[in-house]
Amino acid sequence: MAISTEIVGRTFGPFVRDYTFKDLEICALGCGAGWDGKTDLEYVNEHDAENPRLQVLPIFGVPLTVNEEMTTMLDYGFDYSGSLHYGIDAYFHAPFKMNDHVETYVTQEAIWDRGEGRGSLSKQVGKSYSADGVHLCTVETYDCCIYDGGFGGERPPKDVVEYPDREPDLTYEEVCGYQWPLIYRLMGDWHQQHIDWAYTEQTGLARPINHGVCTAGIAMRHLIALLIPGQPERLRRFKCRFTSPVLPGTRLCTQVWKMGEGEARFRVVGADDGAARPFLNFCLAEWE
Repeated sequence: MAISTEIVGRTFGPFVRDYTFKDLEICALGCGAGWDGKTDLEYVNEHDAENPRLQVLPIFGVPLTVNEEMTTMLDYGFDYSGSLHYGIDAYFHAPFKMNDHVETYVTQEAIWDRGEGRGSLSKQVGKSYSADGVHLCTVETYDCCIYDGGFGGERPPKDVVEYPDREPDLTYEEVCGYQWPLIYRLMGDWHQQHIDWAYTEQTGLARPINHGVCTAGIAMRHLIALLIPGQPERLRRFKCRFTSPVLPGTRLCTQVWKMGEGEARFRVVGADDGAARPFLNFCLAEWE
């Protein structure tokens, strides 16, 4: 099936999610909160199930847009077996409640041609609203379909985040848990590359890999702990590109450069091999 750009400019939805505090906890657990029974428990301790009081890890807003239902509906002829999540740029406008009925509308903004052998790059923008109409978040998500380049489309714009020429101001190291992608997939990303060993073996990888958004959620926990500890609601923007897959069991190092009031740039590398290609690159965060 050939790539079709006819859906560019169209908006789909609503994609509906009814959630409770339990879903907030599942998302946080999938991103490593509480891995040792004490780290970042504020994201997984509701205190009182009848009147829950969690802090919400804002990455929860991303799977409202990035999920299998959306990917299936916005089918423009790409080869799903070669689909890789390329990056996200998420904006958080209002806090998430402990339970809510959320509706997300997703616009197919662009489908770019990276060239023969390099694949296509698509951009979708999801806007999520609470039951009372509050705009909660805007999520820009990008997918590279490696088998679908060379269809004669427009080339993608350059998008680079520069890093200061100095050592990071802050770092946070943590081992990616083996079961984290098994938990995170309950957010609606059911791709078999995150659980099926036989599937992943075909791609030449040693084992099923972490979700890109799961790795982003890990980095987000680190950033909040380093920059705005105990105040995740202050995060306003989180941007990253997925540049290398994370194998569970890898010791990750989030490197952070402060850029001024309310802004930082960061990346995630292997703590034991910092010279290797970063797992997350071209990353920035903003808060108030």
